[in-house]
Amino acid sequence: MTSLVNFDEENAKAVITSPRSLQACKQEGILPEELIYKPVEAFQDKNLSPRLVKLRYDFFEAKRRDLLAAARQAREVLLADWEKEGSDSQLQMVAQESGLSKGAILALNSDTLKLERQKLLKAQEIERKWLSQALDCELKQLKALESANEFLDSAAKDQQALMREQSRKMKEMNDRRAAEEERKQLEMEARAKLEKQLAKEEFHKQQLEMQHKRKLEAQRAKELHDRQMKEAERKRELEREKERKREQEARELQARKDEMKAQDQRRIDLMNQKQEAFQELMRERKEARDMKICKSILQNQSIERKRREDFEKKQQEEANREERLMQAMAEKQEENAKKSFQTMMRRRIIADEASRKAEERRNSILDQQEETEYRLMEHDAKKERYLDFKRELDGLRAKNKDINVERQRRREQAEREAIAEAVKKKDEKIDHLNVERHRMWELRRAAQAEAYKARELVKDEILKQRIESKFDSKRLENKLGSLMQSDLFSAKILQSSSLPSLH
Repeated sequence: MTSLVNFDEENAKAVITSPRSLQACKQEGILPEELIYKPVEAFQDKNLSPRLVKLRYDFFEAKRRDLLAAARQAREVLLADWEKEGSDSQLQMVAQESGLSKGAILALNSDTLKLERQKLLKAQEIERKWLSQALDCELKQLKALESANEFLDSAAKDQQALMREQSRKMKEMNDRRAAEEERKQLEMEARAKLEKQLAKEEFHKQQLEMQHKRKLEAQRAKELHDRQMKEAERKRELEREKERKREQEARELQARKDEMKAQDQRRIDLMNQKQEAFQELMRERKEARDMKICKSILQNQSIERKRREDFEKKQQEEANREERLMQAMAEKQEENAKKSFQTMMRRRIIADEASRKAEERRNSILDQQEETEYRLMEHDAKKERYLDFKRELDGLRAKNKDINVERQRRREQAEREAIAEAVKKKDEKIDHLNVERHRMWELRRAAQAEAYKARELVKDEILKQRIESKFDSKRLENKLGSLMQSDLFSAKILQSSSLPSLH
């Protein structure tokens, strides 16, 4: 036969057939199939990496070796126990000569029944004292609750009267505060209305003065407007031509930038939507800014054209008289126009430089975002590999736990079977003692249960009186006296015996 000692540990088709080995496996809660070797190929799966396959193989191989060591140790203990059988031969010979069973012989030669009766009487005395002390304690608590309830009733009435008086005072104070706040609110509204009226009159007065000043300024500006408008029209035409060229160059530059952005977007699929949204936002802002500038220029042109038409009607009447003055003022206006043009060009250069720097900063931000996304992708890949390993390790831990639980269950089942077998073998030995001891134990448990039941009845009675808020200690004392008169707390229960007579 193949036992735990001589079977091939590296053979995947080995079978254990030795009875003692099988009995040792049963006692340890081990299945014989769990001790058979499994190669690495048995753990391979298309969804598992070689690292996880190796992890599974190492786990199950280590588990198999642990189980094998435990089974072999149990087999050695089992062999030692079987060698000691045969020491009970003397008792068997006496039983055969006398014709009695082993249990009867042991019962006749023991003082167990006398000790059990003494234990029962002692347990009754302990239960009676414990129940008496517990019930006296509950009675004292009920009396204390009864006195406390009376005291709390009187205190509650005083407290309610005090709370009603405080509520009345608080309501009167809140009413006074509300009336005072309403009066202050009306005063503030009247003051605000008066201040608003004064501000309105002052604003109307300022508007009249501003209209008068604008009329005087318009009369002075009419004299210088004609030549200024002609020169300004010519310069505006030049400025519009330059603006169109700049816009054309900006559109070409924007087209080239858009093409480069499209190429970058094809290379980086992950950043496509964010870049498109950002470019669309920048394009809309630029178009909105250009449209706003164009609208402002057209509006200024229409305003200037309207003013020029108004001034031309009145200018013709005073042209001869103001000719020399207009020439001097035109020269001065030309100088002012040159200065304003230079200022505008400087502002344009500053704006272009600012837009260039903003574009460079945006490109650097996009590059940084691309690098960050690449690092995040690498981190996610590492994290996924770690999570796979952790899930596999957690699964193996759970599998180990399930194996241990199942082994413990089988071990307990084997122990229960062994105990049942031993009990079956010893039934003859304890048959004459078991009935009486069982009866005495039942009496002890019944006495204990009766004591707990009595205490629970007393507690329920106290709880009922608490709920009803009606405490009656005399009724509880009568109930305690009836509970203490039970036969379970006296020696009357020992008058009958189930033990057969020795004669």
